[in-house]
Amino acid sequence: MKVLKTVEEAQRLDRENGNSLWMNAIKKQMKYVMLVFTRAECSLEEAKSGKALLGCQENKCHLMFNIKISFRRKARFVAGSHMTDSPRSE
Repeated sequence: MKVLKTVEEAQRLDRENGNSLWMNAIKKQMKYVMLVFTRAECSLEEAKSGKALLGCQENKCHLMFNIKISFRRKARFVAGSHMTDSPRSE
């Protein structure tokens, strides 16, 4: 079985299989991500205007795909936190 690496691959696989299992998994994960980001202290507008709160950093993110033992599709939104500075408190 091929490991998916992009949303485009997930879309293509759903089209080929005539279902929406991967896109449903992506939508489910992104619903939770948007909930977190709408409650975040640093908004995108603040960051673009240069008014972001101290301690906020830009971070590259991506989706990881997995198939659970029950054959349920799982998409996880992960951040490359290894690419950001550690907080001074640590």
